[in-house]
Amino acid sequence: MNNLTFKPGDCLILIVDDDRTMRNLLRIAMEEEGYRVIEAQSGQQCLEEYNRHKPDMVLLDAIMPDMHGFSCCQKLRSLGNNDYLPILMITALDDQDSIDQAFVAGATDYITKPIFWSVLSQRVNHLLLTSQTWRELNSLKSHWAKQQQWQRLGHQIIHQWQQSFQLKSLFQDCLEQLRNQLNAQRVGIHRMDGKLMAEAIASGYPSVKTLEWEKITLLNLYRSSYEQGETIILDFFGEIDLSEKEIAPLEQLSLTNLTLTPLLVQDNLWGILWIHHCRSSYQWETWEMECLSHVRDLLAISSKITE
Repeated sequence: MNNLTFKPGDCLILIVDDDRTMRNLLRIAMEEEGYRVIEAQSGQQCLEEYNRHKPDMVLLDAIMPDMHGFSCCQKLRSLGNNDYLPILMITALDDQDSIDQAFVAGATDYITKPIFWSVLSQRVNHLLLTSQTWRELNSLKSHWAKQQQWQRLGHQIIHQWQQSFQLKSLFQDCLEQLRNQLNAQRVGIHRMDGKLMAEAIASGYPSVKTLEWEKITLLNLYRSSYEQGETIILDFFGEIDLSEKEIAPLEQLSLTNLTLTPLLVQDNLWGILWIHHCRSSYQWETWEMECLSHVRDLLAISSKITE
C-alpha cells in the first residue's frame, strides 16, 4: 500500500469467528470488495494464522468458546510490532461495558450484529487507509531520524579534523556510532597492508583478529571493484556467487549480510570498511548507500590528513 491509496488485492484480511456461516458471509463480503481472505475459527487459531501470514487487518468475533475475542485481541496486541494493525471486533453485544472492554483489549473499532454490509465495507476501507497513513508517517519519522544520525556522524568526523586527533581513535569512535545506527554486530576497517585499524563489536560476538584479512574482505575476488569505488553487498539469505573456500571463513562469523566498501585516497585503494550483520538481513535504501559513501570518503580523507 503506497501513496495513501491501496489496491484491495494487496490487502490480506483475517476473519475470526467460531460460526462457520458468519465466517462464510464475511469472507464473501470481503472477497467481493477485492480483498484476500484467510480464516480462523478460534482465538488460538487466530494467533497462529496471524504469526504465519501477518495480515493487514483482523475481523474478530467477540464471543467464542475457549478464548473469547477480548482475550484474543489482547494477545494479538502483545505480540508486538502491530500497533497500526486494524482490529475490528464484530459481535451482538452492544452494551457500553462490552464496547469499553473491546477498546481496552486493543480493538481499533467495534461493529455490532446484525451487520449492515455497506457500513462494514466503508469501515474496513477507512481502517485500512488510516493504518496505512500511520505506517507511512512512522516510516517518514524513522527515515528522518536515520538521516539525522548520518549527518551527525559526518559532522563528528569533520569536527575531529579541527582537533588534534589520532586516526585510530577517530576510526574507533566513528565505527561504534556506525554499528549502533545500522544495528550491525561488527564493523571494522582493514588497511591494505592487512592492519586492522579499528573494530567495533556487539557484545557476545567474536573479533576478526584471528582470521586472514584478505579472506574477510574478499580482496582477491573484488579488488577491481574496490579500485573502481564500488560497494559490495552480500545477502547470505539469498544466493551468493562465492566458492566454498571463499564462504568458509565468513561462516565462522555467522553472517547474514556483508557490506564491503572501499576507502580510496587519491584514487588509490587505501583500505576497506566492512559491516557485518549477523542477526538478520539488512536492506540498504538508496539514500542510505549515498550516506555510507559520504562517510567512507570522510574516513579516507582522515587517513590522508594524518600522513
